[in-house]
Amino acid sequence: MRQLLLNITEIGPPSLDNFIPSGNEEVLYALRNLVAGNQQDRFYYLWGKTGSGKSHLLQAVADAFSEQQCNSRYIDCNQDEPNFNPGTDCIVIDNVERLDDAAQIRLFNLYNHLRDSKHGIFLASGTKPPAQLDLRQDLTTRLGWGLVYQVHELTDEKKIEVMQDYAIRCGFELPLEICHYLLKYEQRNLSSLIRLVHALDQLSLTRQRPITLPLLRELL
Repeated sequence: MRQLLLNITEIGPPSLDNFIPSGNEEVLYALRNLVAGNQQDRFYYLWGKTGSGKSHLLQAVADAFSEQQCNSRYIDCNQDEPNFNPGTDCIVIDNVERLDDAAQIRLFNLYNHLRDSKHGIFLASGTKPPAQLDLRQDLTTRLGWGLVYQVHELTDEKKIEVMQDYAIRCGFELPLEICHYLLKYEQRNLSSLIRLVHALDQLSLTRQRPITLPLLRELL
């Protein structure tokens, strides 16, 4: 496991290769098969807490299909004005619970179009299972028709292990108190934590100071 963690905690764009599967082996296996063209199912819904890795997986799938010269779109409903183009080979909709009434109707129509046309891949994510989303019932019903996976957040112990292993790979030791501080006061998703550890290392080298809690507070 230690070598696996060292191999996949590179800073870079989300991919299926740098997603740590601890507790999420089944969904990762299904998405790998989907990207490889070995999966007949075309509709997927992932749910889990903020920071569990849903966005990482969705972006990774969208990018993987783009690399295969497919017309692929990733839409974050927290940031984007949803434009559900029915001509897309793979459409990925993150944070569906943020959709307003009009966008929900458009997504419902898109889902039906994809289902009737028998072409196109649909992935969506939310913080709750489909039936518990505060959305139109006809839309939540559709979201539950496909394959539904819960994405489990890494435990704090696993996040600390990954951060410390990343630090060792960079040539320094990361004190446990810094890991606890980051988990308590900063964004808890792993990519953000790793980027902060990387930035702390760079600041330490620039200032020629040891990595301590006061230095971390200066960084933040």
